Amino acid sequence: MDVLANRLYAAVKSFWRSLETEICKEMQDYLTGPQLFMLHYIHAEQKCNLTQVAERLEVKPSAVTVMVDRLEKAGYVARSNDPADRRVILVEVTPQGERVLAQAIRKRDECLREHLSRLEPDEVRIVTELCEKMVRLKQD
Repeated sequence: MDVLANRLYAAVKSFWRSLETEICKEMQDYLTGPQLFMLHYIHAEQKCNLTQVAERLEVKPSAVTVMVDRLEKAGYVARSNDPADRRVILVEVTPQGERVLAQAIRKRDECLREHLSRLEPDEVRIVTELCEKMVRLKQD
């Protein structure tokens, strides 16, 4: 089982990195990989504080502050004070950030379609169902 687990890990990691590389190559004038991940997370949360972002990225809040500074300078996110606690800084995606994120998602989908087109339809279904099952089992 260890051999298969290692093979699966290596394959998934390699596939994800190649996909991320393709996306980042397309987005290099806009975002780095970590910035794209952060922008995606902030978008999903709609509005979140910097501590939440740091926890999700598993980095120190100071690192998040630097990354948010760059995203804000580029016009992709905006900071505001939390009305419930003015000590807390909230961050949300701007309309310009939404456009850049949508472009990255289109590129991701295009890359995935290209890779999946090399498989038989049944293989795509099986891989998808197995990945979904592993996620469900992890959540239980």
